[in-house]
Amino acid sequence: MRAKLIYTCLIVFSLFALELSAQWQVYTPALPDTVGTFDLRIADGNDQVAWGVSMKYDVMPDGYYWVAMDSLIYTKTSDGGETWTGGTIPMGPEPYASNICPVSADMAWASGLDFDYVNYIMRTTDGGQTWERQFEEGFVAATSYINFVHFWDEQNGIAMGDPAESDTHPTPFFEIYKTDDGGENWTRVDSANIPAPLPDEYGNANIYDVVGDHVWFGTLNFSDYSGYRIFHSPDRGATWTAVNSSAVLYLSFADELYGAALDHLTSIPSYTSDGGATWIALPAITGANVIELAIIPESHYLFSVQSVDNITGPFPTMISPDLGQTWLEIGASECAGNVAFASPTLGYGGEWQPADHLSRMYKYTGDPLSGLFSGLSLDAEVTVLPNPVADQLHVQIDTKEPSEFVVLLHDAQGRLVARQTLDSTSTGSAQFDMSGLAAGVYTVMVSSKGGYLTRRVVKG
Repeated sequence: MRAKLIYTCLIVFSLFALELSAQWQVYTPALPDTVGTFDLRIADGNDQVAWGVSMKYDVMPDGYYWVAMDSLIYTKTSDGGETWTGGTIPMGPEPYASNICPVSADMAWASGLDFDYVNYIMRTTDGGQTWERQFEEGFVAATSYINFVHFWDEQNGIAMGDPAESDTHPTPFFEIYKTDDGGENWTRVDSANIPAPLPDEYGNANIYDVVGDHVWFGTLNFSDYSGYRIFHSPDRGATWTAVNSSAVLYLSFADELYGAALDHLTSIPSYTSDGGATWIALPAITGANVIELAIIPESHYLFSVQSVDNITGPFPTMISPDLGQTWLEIGASECAGNVAFASPTLGYGGEWQPADHLSRMYKYTGDPLSGLFSGLSLDAEVTVLPNPVADQLHVQIDTKEPSEFVVLLHDAQGRLVARQTLDSTSTGSAQFDMSGLAAGVYTVMVSSKGGYLTRRVVKG
């Protein structure tokens, strides 16, 4: 169990969010301690509400490590990220977070365990001012380890943990419980409805996703920390299937069918279009270590953040419009983490940081990159002259309706060469000095809230 705890700190905690110039508004809540965000979730049915759970970390020569503290820290917004507040979640001595799940601005659940491996499910009904422990008789076996709790509404929820035996079943099976009375009473899902665990198979804290009645979670092979399987339930956890998959990190679904995951050992992402029944391995993401992978709702474009050493920036922020065949750099981020998109125009992030300042929270504001994130075609006339170009490239944009624009210049490898943002206009222009660039093919991308388009440019 201790080994699993250490592994989770080293691997799962290596998450970073993004700050794309003015695309991400930054807010620093008044928190009781210096912490970093571990999990951040948007409330089902209300994208104006998001909660995060945080812990304290410190920097060592080989990475970030969890530092024990008296209570976990929560942050929340109920106005779409315009303001954030925070407080504490008591979970016994030196608690460790598994996840947080908001239902509304007032109600949320959090899960975790303390230094003595006592598992906790905590509920607040007053916006985090007070927390009560639920289900104290659950997750008590020596192998128990709660990985997440999720509620669809004020009454119906699920909690999932590692394999453990039951009073009527001496062979360990995944510990999954359901409740329909707000967590007052829980019923364990029968072993007949859950695939039997494989040798050394365990779940992983906060590696899960929920869309509608569908639930997915990933498992690890504890012998080498490789990905093992992805479990799926179409009926709120009543019945389960599992498919083999080495991609179990950053499990992200855009809807009930389309999702993405990552093999953290190879940086190979996987993609599903049938709700996780089958997964297709995509080309490996090269160039740097992948520390964030998500699928954008509506467009199903892939989004990632990369880092060379997970400690110092900048962290290139990438998007792929073609299932990983090509990646385009769209900016660089500060050291932050846990990106959650409600749509191409709204998202949240919570900073992972080196314990030298209070954790900053982020709101994704959409314009003008939302057009790229949405995958829509921009209704505009875009002219690039001259083409081929030797030194100065002129980009002319003409649209019917005024809009803000971002103009990106990429090389043939998708690396961001230059970037300009234009204020609201229906007729705008951008200039790029290409005199010092190598000869080759470059791409100009123009994006606004209405969509995006690209133009090819040859540098002679």
